[in-house]
Amino acid sequence: MTFKKLLFVCMGNSCSSPMAETIMQNLMVKTSLYWEVDSAALRTWNIGRRPHKRCLRVLREHGLRSDHFCRLLTVQDFYYFDYIITMNEHIYKELLLWADANHISNTSNVLMLGSYGKNGKTVSVIDLSPARKLKAFRNAYYQIKECCKQLILGEQVYETINPHRDSSESPDSMNADGQQYPSKSSLIEPCSVCSISAPMSNKKKLCQKCGQKFLAKL
Repeated sequence: MTFKKLLFVCMGNSCSSPMAETIMQNLMVKTSLYWEVDSAALRTWNIGRRPHKRCLRVLREHGLRSDHFCRLLTVQDFYYFDYIITMNEHIYKELLLWADANHISNTSNVLMLGSYGKNGKTVSVIDLSPARKLKAFRNAYYQIKECCKQLILGEQVYETINPHRDSSESPDSMNADGQQYPSKSSLIEPCSVCSISAPMSNKKKLCQKCGQKFLAKL
């Protein structure tokens, strides 16, 4: 399994990016992936503080919690993380300017979360800030989760399920709180089409139908 390190970035690391970090960490548990996920800010406004109360409230509504403390993006992050994922186009452009000002020449690992929209379409993720209402945070949650799911699917990090796997293999994964999640082997029933090899990878990719089943289970 390919281990990846993801960093979500927004302006203050108080609303959008810590929400994305928590959502992606939860999806990691559900899919038995072991990626490192973090988030950071382009501005110093909230350094050392907890995420905004409306961000935390929406996460709690979905049974999630964040232990994150807001931090500032560093030059070292560009060399440590495989992907630096910006929360919208404005942050994406700002981050490229920031990288240029800090003499970072390789920005090929900078992505925009909205580019992982459903059916390959780019979406405009709601730009959250402390001034936004709770409804905006709730709507952004679903946008962010859908994009994170598409990112996982697009990376083709899963393997197709072996229908003859050892029955003694544990069918479920368990998080630190003792809550069980289906393992990636039990998320879907594969079809014969899913034996197609992913380009430039020894992993397998799911056909469109099985891919949709995979996403629906997350």
